[in-house]
Amino acid sequence: MTRQKERTRADAGFSLIELIIAMGITTLVMGIAATLLAGSLNIRAREDRRSDAIADTRRALNAMSRDIANAGYGLSGFAPGNGIVAAHSGATGIRIISNRDRNQTGALTPFAPSSPNEDIVFQLQVEGAPPTQQQYILRYDVNSATNKSTILANRIDSLFIHYFPQKVVYAYGVDASGVPTCDITDVRNAAGGTVVSEVSPDAASYVVVSVCVQLPAVGAPNSPGYQPPSRTQLTSDIELRNAHTSNY
Repeated sequence: MTRQKERTRADAGFSLIELIIAMGITTLVMGIAATLLAGSLNIRAREDRRSDAIADTRRALNAMSRDIANAGYGLSGFAPGNGIVAAHSGATGIRIISNRDRNQTGALTPFAPSSPNEDIVFQLQVEGAPPTQQQYILRYDVNSATNKSTILANRIDSLFIHYFPQKVVYAYGVDASGVPTCDITDVRNAAGGTVVSEVSPDAASYVVVSVCVQLPAVGAPNSPGYQPPSRTQLTSDIELRNAHTSNY
């Protein structure tokens, strides 16, 4: 009888307390694993958004640089001479005119900048209010009969356009705490010596465009997968090829 009782106790398996402890440990491990996985997914999603936003901004800067560099082409007899309309240009927008089809055989308007892609506006557009506010760079073709407006980049936080009389070098601006301001500062001549001041857009021969891509924080500080807010600044230096007659 005693041996039978001993065998029964040995074959009885885990007690209720042991099962509870085991389940608690398993739940804890699974919770930690799920938290780490969620954090990893947050980081991956954040980096994907960052890569997409930067790619959009690069494409926008390339399009702007190409059109702005050609401003003023074929404008003999028209104002402004460098192709930038001062009345419609400033820190967050620029209007440029060129006469691209002037020398093309069979052009409909060879002697006036009235064809598509010859009168273009680039502008920072702001819609809504924080925290759902959206900002994007808009390209507007004044002479186009259809598809006048094109959104070049829709995930940006600032656009700064600067106008200079000559080629310049500069530093990237930061505030008192070292956070990037997404603008340029300490602008000097090409040799890095003399400080260069901005001029009226219609007197410029060199344009610097600065765009900022900012991503909000993900998660809470000191928690798995937390990503602090970040700013990425991209700039484009553009020489106006047709700002002076000698450049034709």
